[in-house]
Amino acid sequence: MIRAIKGNKWLTTVAFLAIAVSLFSAFQYFVMGANKSGLVLEKLRVMNLDDLWYVILYIHIATSIAAICTGWTQFIGQIRAKSIRVHRTIGRIYSYSVLLGGISGAYLSFYATGGWVSSAGFLLLSLLWLYTLFQGIRAIAARKDRLEHQKWMTRNYALTFAAVMLRIYIPISIALFGFEAFNDFYRVIAWLCWVPNLFFAQWLLNRSKPKTIGRRREGGMHEIR
Repeated sequence: MIRAIKGNKWLTTVAFLAIAVSLFSAFQYFVMGANKSGLVLEKLRVMNLDDLWYVILYIHIATSIAAICTGWTQFIGQIRAKSIRVHRTIGRIYSYSVLLGGISGAYLSFYATGGWVSSAGFLLLSLLWLYTLFQGIRAIAARKDRLEHQKWMTRNYALTFAAVMLRIYIPISIALFGFEAFNDFYRVIAWLCWVPNLFFAQWLLNRSKPKTIGRRREGGMHEIR
């Protein structure tokens, strides 16, 4: 599996960033606590957060971490080649994680820092995250269309990766513009963290010829060479 990752430069980068950000987020929220997070502290300056909000936040963080860490492995062809059951099991874990992450994300979007511009960006992200998951599952479950399943789940993971890009853009923006402009650049990041991801995913799909996409086994996100 490691050899397969190394042979695909973009997947190597995705895997590294996914694991690094997941470990950071897990430590930040589940070891240090949500109230030590910069994003939560920023919200506490302007709004009151009740117990339900914290419960939803932890559900969102936990399921998003699960989705980030399991999703990229589905692009490795060797997993399907060795055991389609493993591929399906990982797929189920990923799908349930996205489902819970998308629903909780939609709820949290109404509390987004930066006002309605940020809220609109994160709400649309959550809805598209759920929509692409539904389309991906529908393609394989109802139509047995492995190629369409792969396309939709590729788009879906591009949206999953928004959580990674968000945590890359924030420190870069702070370094460039300072804390004083946080609300301003956060409104941009609310869209920037996922819109380019979708364009990149579509570019990958467009440049991949049908014969380069594994279609022998039923299952899901196939390796794009």
